[in-house]
Amino acid sequence: MEFEIRHEFRDIRFGNDEFYVTSFFKKFYEKLKTKYPNHSFTVNNKKEYEKYGQGGIYSCMNFSIINPSNKNYLLISFFDNWKYHFMSHLGWESNKMKQFFYPGGFNFLDYFNFKEVSKTNKDLIFPKNIDSIYNSFYYGPYFDSCYDEMKVLYNNKSNIEKSNKLYFRGWLWDFRKEMVKNINREDVLIIDKNENNQNLNYKTYLNETSQYTAALSLPGGNEMCNRDIECFGIGVPVIRPTLNIEYNDPLIPNYHYISCYHFCDYSDGGHPKYLSYEDFKKNLLITWDKVKNNKEYLNFVSTNARSWFERNCTVENNINHILDKLNLEKLLEE
Repeated sequence: MEFEIRHEFRDIRFGNDEFYVTSFFKKFYEKLKTKYPNHSFTVNNKKEYEKYGQGGIYSCMNFSIINPSNKNYLLISFFDNWKYHFMSHLGWESNKMKQFFYPGGFNFLDYFNFKEVSKTNKDLIFPKNIDSIYNSFYYGPYFDSCYDEMKVLYNNKSNIEKSNKLYFRGWLWDFRKEMVKNINREDVLIIDKNENNQNLNYKTYLNETSQYTAALSLPGGNEMCNRDIECFGIGVPVIRPTLNIEYNDPLIPNYHYISCYHFCDYSDGGHPKYLSYEDFKKNLLITWDKVKNNKEYLNFVSTNARSWFERNCTVENNINHILDKLNLEKLLEE
C-alpha cells in the first residue's frame, strides 16, 4: 500500500543541539519505514499552507500519514494548540482522522465544550468518536541532546551546593507575568528571558537550573512545558499547577512533581487563564514554604521524576511508544 506523508522536514539547530521535534520526526520516519517494509511512504509538502503558521497540515510540528484513495489519516502533533487540528482552512478534515497522537494538555471536557460552542462554525469539523481516536504520547526536552549531561547532573545532585531558592528562567508572557507579579521574596528567583537578552545556551541553562532547590514551571501554550521534562532529567523537583494530562504512564502530583494549584483553563480558544492570580500566588508560596527545607521529600520527588523521564522522554522511547499504538489498518477503513 502506498501512503502519503504530510510534513515539512526541517533541521533546526542551535550549535550542536537539534530541536527535539524536528529530530523526533526524522527518526520516526526512518523507523516507520523499517517497521512497515511492505508499504511505501511518499513525502508531500505544499508551501501555500505556510502562511497559516505551524498548525496546518504541512508543518514541521505535525506529521500525518494519509491514505490517498479515501483520505483517511492519522496525525502526530507537537503543536501547542490542539484546537487547530479541527479547522478545515488549515487543511484538516478531522472526520477522516483515525488516530490523533498528542503530548500536550488535551482535555475531553475542553474538547466537548469547544465542539458545543462551535456548532455554527462551518470551518470546524469534528470526528464522531474522539475517545477511540485520541492517544497521548510524551513531551520532551527542548533539544534532542545533552542526555549524558543530564544524567551526570542527576547522579551528582547530592554533591551540588544548592541555592535554597525557587527558580524560573523563561519567557514571561502577559499570562505568566500575572502569575508571578509582585512576588518579592529573596528565596524566589524569576528571570524573564524577554528582558536584557537573558537567554542561555542549553548546557549552561541545565547547569544553572541544577544549582537551585526547586524549579517553578508555569503553563504556556499548553499545560506541559519543556522545562518540566528537563528538570525531571537533571533531578530538580518541579513546583507547578496540577497537570490535567492523562498519560499512559501517569504523572502523579506530589509524587513526580509538586502541585501548588489546580490545572489551567484553556477553554477560551486555547488561551491560558486563571480566575484568581492572587490566589495562585498565595498557594504557590504556601507550597514552597512547606517543602523548601524538606530534603528527604524533595529527593523523593526528583527520584520519581527521573525514573519517569528515563522511561518516556528520550526520542527513541517516545517513538517506540507511538509505533506500538500506531495502526495503519485504520487508514483502510471505509
